Amino acid sequence: MSKIALTPNASGTGTLTIAAPNTSTDRTLTLPDSTGTIDTLGRAGNVLQVVQTVYSTDVTVTSTSFQDTQLSASITPTSASSKILIFVTQPLLIYQASNAGIAGGMKLLRGATSIVEHNITPTISAGTSAGGEIALRTVWSFCYLDSPNTTSSTTYKTQGKIGSTANSGQIRFQQNNTEEASITLMEIAA
Repeated sequence: MSKIALTPNASGTGTLTIAAPNTSTDRTLTLPDSTGTIDTLGRAGNVLQVVQTVYSTDVTVTSTSFQDTQLSASITPTSASSKILIFVTQPLLIYQASNAGIAGGMKLLRGATSIVEHNITPTISAGTSAGGEIALRTVWSFCYLDSPNTTSSTTYKTQGKIGSTANSGQIRFQQNNTEEASITLMEIAA
């Protein structure tokens, strides 16, 4: 039969207490048959927590300056050294009635600070003559590793803008029950 031995550290002065849970059921703790240090949640690279927001309401932006898309999520890091891994997936449609190339922009913010910005400029345009509607349907999807350096609640959100308001230019975030937008935040131990 194997034995369990607790060997004190000669240079330590603290007391190690192993507390039993408040349970009326027998429990078994199986230790691995290997040497080394027992892993802790705080080890570099471990996921400490995950937060996700799914948004399913359409939002239309008709401005050439960045506007909120209503997609946001907040997380409170357990350590100031933690990283936040951000995943964003947001369906959108850029639209103009005629006579102009279509373009837009997207931005990810931490609070009021812009941390990622992408231009959406397709290689097609509406040309110069009057004609039908022009639309680009796509999904803004990316991941980003951020270092917020805080243990306070931190909010990440997305914003969008249209390249031109001419010819009814707008960007529609088609966040409905069939095309939901999502933002996922993962705290990663540093």
